[in-house]
This record gives sequence, structure tokens and C-alpha cells, in this order.
Amino acid sequence: MKKIVALILMCIVCLNAKQTISQGVYKQLQKANKLMEEKKHKEARTILNTLVKGEQTALEKSYAYQSLANIALKEDKYKLAAKSYEKVVKLNSLEKEDIIKIKYSLSQIYLSESMYKKSILLSQELLKSGFEKQNHLKENLALAYFHDGQYKKSIPYIKETIAKKKKKENWYRMLYSAYVESKNYKSAISTLKFMVQKYSKNETYWMQLVSLYQTTKQYKKSLATLELIYENKVVSQKKNILYLVNILVQNEIYNKAALFVEEGLTKGILEKNDKHFEILVSTLLNAKNYKKAIPLLTKSSFAKKDKFQLMLGNIYYNKGKYKSAVDTLKNHKFRKNSKYDGQRCTIIALSFYELDNKKSSKKYLQIASKNKYEKKRAKSLARSLGYKI
Repeated sequence: MKKIVALILMCIVCLNAKQTISQGVYKQLQKANKLMEEKKHKEARTILNTLVKGEQTALEKSYAYQSLANIALKEDKYKLAAKSYEKVVKLNSLEKEDIIKIKYSLSQIYLSESMYKKSILLSQELLKSGFEKQNHLKENLALAYFHDGQYKKSIPYIKETIAKKKKKENWYRMLYSAYVESKNYKSAISTLKFMVQKYSKNETYWMQLVSLYQTTKQYKKSLATLELIYENKVVSQKKNILYLVNILVQNEIYNKAALFVEEGLTKGILEKNDKHFEILVSTLLNAKNYKKAIPLLTKSSFAKKDKFQLMLGNIYYNKGKYKSAVDTLKNHKFRKNSKYDGQRCTIIALSFYELDNKKSSKKYLQIASKNKYEKKRAKSLARSLGYKI
């Protein structure tokens, strides 16, 4: 903002051109300027307000409004400064070149105060007029269009600004965002691919590229990119390991997902807790890697909960180890009348049925039928097995 103030203060013109204004007004303006230099803004403003409200000429009022604008800028009252400059433009009594300079300063104030549409109108007018600061105007338009949500219109001006700037990174970010917001994902990906090469240590750009591949359903590219930057530690392994595991699961690469979780737990990338234990077991089960899943569910301290013991019983049942299923589910103390307790009884009943122990099978289906979560399923199974419960 200080840059804007400096540029605007340079727009003060012809205050010493005594022949263009009356002697009395000239002295009043000089007095006001001296007060401004002494930071006596209130006193200076009183003099200037008297001038703009009097019978002075349009030119004299223009000078007074310029000085009022400068006071407002020094006090960081940019909207107030804009109002004074608008009055100067409306009076249109200064030289054309000076009016253009004021319009340029006004366009910058509009931009800084989020008055984007006004900034765009003035900047476009000045651009067509051949105003010398063409690059600055294009930069203004890039920012104003972007922040006004007119992303497609901002793109050509952002590109032109990038071509002229030495420090380009922030502008590339804006260009990428403009493409995304306008749903031009192909160009957004192209921009990001350039950015990850030029600014390769920036983790955010890599993760945005991964995410954009996901958005555009390029799952293999998303996975390959994430694996590459994860294994090369371009991105934080701690922050992104579960994201990687999730993408592997989405692609049904369960064994690899399980390996990353195991590695994470072993190396301390992942905390050893219920949540991560469940993710590991889940990926192993989806991979049908029972060789690793069963020891985990029988020996781990995290496996003592009802849901994990139910998983173990299910594994034994599905593998045809019906006695192991019964023993596992009978020996663990499940919370009574819970959802897991109801499911436990059903699996025990089915296991006994396979073991040709119809009496015990019927007994556990009866117990299951009294569980509010499992009764419907239990009664349906009983009917299909020919039991009356």
C-alpha cells in the first residue's frame, strides 16, 4: 500500500503555477500543504474543505481535492481518498495527462479496497488510452479479475504479468488457481507440472498435483506421483502416509497398502493405536493375507476388543476352521446384547451347523434372535436351516 501512496503523491501537479489560480487560493493551498508537512492534518483539512465548498473555480477545487486525498492516504483512509480523486476526475479541469495519472492512482486504490469492478473499468480505459504504465495496468487487471471471480478473464493478464516479472512463483500459483476455478484442469495440471519441476521442494505443489489427478480420475498418475514423492521424502511421510494408503486402497492394491502401514508402524511414522491397527488389519483382510492377519488378531494387545475378535472368528469360519471360530468367539467376553455379541452368536450357530452339531446351532440362533441388532437375520437363517425358534 505504501507503494500506492508514493505513486499517488507524485500526481500532485502545478501547485506552484500561481498564474493558474487566484493569489488568495494559492496562499491557502500553500498553508494547507505546510500544515500537512507538520502532520497537522485536522487544520489542513479545515482549510481545504472551505475551498471545495466555496465559490472557487473547478481548477482551484481540483487542487484542494488532491490535497484532501493526500491527507486521507497518509491516514490510511483509502476510500476517503478515492472520493476526493473521483471529484477531481469529475471536475476535469486539470491537464489530460494529469487526469490520467489520477485515474491510474484511483484504479490502484479501488484494487486495494476490493472495489474490483471499478478498478477493472478504469484500468481497461487507461489501457486503451495508451497510458505508459501498460505492464502495471495489466497486473492490476490480473488481480482485479481474479479476486472478482472472473477467472477466465484474469488468465491472459496473469500470463502477461508472469512474462514480465522476475519473481514469478506467486503469479504461477494464481494462474494455477484461475485454471482450477474455471475448470480448465488440463491447463492446471500442465502449470503444476512446471511448478513442481521449478519449485521441486515445495510439498504443497506436489500434493496439489496428486489431488488434481484424483479430481480428473487419473488415478494411476495420482498414485504414481504420490508414491514417488513419498518414497523420496519430497513430502512429509508422517502427514501423507494415510493419504497414500487410501489411494492404494481405492485402486484395490491392498497388499501394498498393508506394507506401507506396517512400515509406518515399524518406523514410528504412524502411532501404534486402535485406528492404525484397524487400518492394517482391514488392508490385510482385503488382500486376503490371512497369514499375517491371524497372528495380529490373536497376539496383538489391540486385538482384544470385540470387533477384532469378531473379525478373527469370521476369518476362521470363512477358511472352514469351524472349531477355531467357535473357540475364539466363545472364549472372548463380548459386551452383552451389543451388535457384535449378536453377530458372534450367529457365526457360532453357523459354525456348529457345519460341525453337524444341530442342537448347539439352534441354541445360538435362538440367542441371536433375542438380540435387537441380529434378530431379523437370525430368524431368517433359522427358517432356511429348518429350525423353529
